Amino acid sequence: MAVVRRTGTIPQQASTKDAAPQQAQTPGDAETAAVPTMPAHLWAFGVGLALVGGGLLAAWAIWANGPVNTFRATSEGSIFAGLVVVTAAVERVLEPFTRWLPGRAAQHRYDWALAAMENGAGTTAATAKAKADLEQAKADKGIIAWGLATGLATVMSASGGFYLLHMIAENPQWDAVPTWVDSLITGLIVGSGTKPVHDLISRVQQNKEKGQLA
Repeated sequence: MAVVRRTGTIPQQASTKDAAPQQAQTPGDAETAAVPTMPAHLWAFGVGLALVGGGLLAAWAIWANGPVNTFRATSEGSIFAGLVVVTAAVERVLEPFTRWLPGRAAQHRYDWALAAMENGAGTTAATAKAKADLEQAKADKGIIAWGLATGLATVMSASGGFYLLHMIAENPQWDAVPTWVDSLITGLIVGSGTKPVHDLISRVQQNKEKGQLA
């Protein structure tokens, strides 16, 4: 639910004696307005699934052209460290391309609607609608970014032999799950962890900058 409240009022200009009486406030000019937030569009789900499917197809092609040796970790800590490294690599590769994902136009429309409302030229209803559209665009962006990260991580897993299930198996010869399927499982885990890793990297960079300024 997108809720918008008017935080300030623009003083009305003084009217002349012959001016008509001020009209009653319309519902569109209410102090508070709310518009339901819709889920992500179906086309965003389609794009996300298509990106994951493309990564799975590439992983299968890599598997079909020749086996890739599984990366062997010496301990659980090594597996976790490798997972963080792969996740950070995927996040860094995708970061320059996020500017072309949905959401920028909706953000601009919301900013314009918010400014117009605060200046007295817009309504809270229109601003709430723009905010709901922005939240839906963010949902679209999240699904597409997830598909892009998962597809890329699947390809990286298949090409580098970073198969999570095979790495944690006690028997090195375990092969109950094909490696190209294991690549997808690894890609799903990595693709779901790019945002937390991005937040972690951002905090580390901010703390480093604060330390340099101190």
